[in-house]
Amino acid sequence: MERQVACLIEACKQLGLRYECIDHEQNLVRVYFNHGVEYFELNKTPFNSESIYGICRDKMHSYQAFNQAVSIPETLSFLDPNVPDEYKHYLQYQTMDEIVVAVERQFGYPVVVKSNSGALGVNVHLCHDQTSLIAAFTEIFNGQSKHYDYLALAQAYVENKAEYRLVCGFGEPLLAYKRGMAQTFNVRYWEKNEVATLEQDEALITALFEFVKPVFELANIGFVGFDIILGQDDQFYLIELNSSPRFNHLIIDNPELGSSAVASMYKNMLLKLNNRDA
Repeated sequence: MERQVACLIEACKQLGLRYECIDHEQNLVRVYFNHGVEYFELNKTPFNSESIYGICRDKMHSYQAFNQAVSIPETLSFLDPNVPDEYKHYLQYQTMDEIVVAVERQFGYPVVVKSNSGALGVNVHLCHDQTSLIAAFTEIFNGQSKHYDYLALAQAYVENKAEYRLVCGFGEPLLAYKRGMAQTFNVRYWEKNEVATLEQDEALITALFEFVKPVFELANIGFVGFDIILGQDDQFYLIELNSSPRFNHLIIDNPELGSSAVASMYKNMLLKLNNRDA
């Protein structure tokens, strides 16, 4: 059983909700609500529609949907020039050379290049020159790689003071934590001996929520983790949305409070769902 699933089960127990672990590993959980049965599978929940899950997973669609409501670093998308012929009519840039020219003209260096549908910081690159830029796109467009993506993004680089994840449920803040400690490019911070730190500053949590609040006017998002950078200019920037956030690092790095915070988060969500659909 994964740690966050254990927190989900603890929340069910506290609320007196009937539940069943129905797989051998105990990571597929059936929960009985007033309105019927819902399923939780690892970090997947019943709180979002399929379209919201798709928008959150597709970083370019997230940018296109929400960039006029909240501050998101400018982003351009580039289709793999070697896509099958049936998709070539979508190509705006026919070659790697054209992609490089477009990125350099729009952003210069440094610039962030990342796969459109990646997760856990895989294939996220900070490029300082043309050589690293080409290498980043080549890696993302490598059809032999399990991390292949046919769409790559170039995004304006924001120098950060701090990075946070704010988790919201049904339009309300549930918990927040700081992702790593370094004031640098913060990809895969857990591999750099940095930790997730549960945030207990209510004023900061309120400020983070007020920043992302306009998103809820454009989308009925039931459950989401917002990844937010505080820039060196003391402004917030939304980097991406995650409709299936994981909490392993938060739980491991905060042994006294992490599990109880995640269990409390699930308790809040389960109660809202049970009452909303009663």
